[in-house]
Amino acid sequence: MVFKREGELKSEFGKEMRRSLPNFVMHLFLTPGAPDRLIAGAGRMTTWEFKHATPDFDSPGLQELTCMRLAASGHCRYVIWQESRHGSGKRTLIVHPDKVHDKSLVHEDACVGFDHRWLVEYIRKAHGI
Repeated sequence: MVFKREGELKSEFGKEMRRSLPNFVMHLFLTPGAPDRLIAGAGRMTTWEFKHATPDFDSPGLQELTCMRLAASGHCRYVIWQESRHGSGKRTLIVHPDKVHDKSLVHEDACVGFDHRWLVEYIRKAHGI
């Protein structure tokens, strides 16, 4: 059995963001139903919801609705750190909120492992740099 460690993964990601993109601003949302982070940099703002799937995860309806609305009016994506039940297979997925809502988890991009540098590069591209 694999234990959820979403907080640890978000913390590691935050350290890599601050190291790699020090001029970007990362704001944490603590409101129920809101995505986890708003990231501002290079003249753009994006929103991100982070989930640690072992291999499943909970996705509250209000949060899904908010993320779908943000994606429709600007940019919002889920970052899903997916792990097999035994912890052997790990990958990081970038998923549009619509694909979380319909449970398909069809991803826009993915990498093997929990690679925070890869994720920061993906975010850099989302900001047009």
